Amino acid sequence: MVNTLLIRSPSARQIHAARVALDWNQQVLADASGVGIATIKRIEFNHRNADLLTTTRHETLRRIVLALEAHGIEFTFADGREGISFVNPAIDPSEQTQEP
Repeated sequence: MVNTLLIRSPSARQIHAARVALDWNQQVLADASGVGIATIKRIEFNHRNADLLTTTRHETLRRIVLALEAHGIEFTFADGREGISFVNPAIDPSEQTQEP
């Protein structure tokens, strides 16, 4: 599991995109992360353009990120762009085989 918060905090837009990509509503993310739904709503909508490390407790962000990453989300930061991608946590890359 990637420890995104040790590298860089995902933005509120990335968190929202990850939740939508998993087809989760805000309550599902709240339940999966152990964070209150009011906090999820505040992060996604009130702090859409803010640096979440200055507006949200570190432990809260950690719980949200870990819940999303446990379900295959990877937060990406490359070439000045922020995004998300999917990894399959159920598949060990060393077990994958290539067909000829």
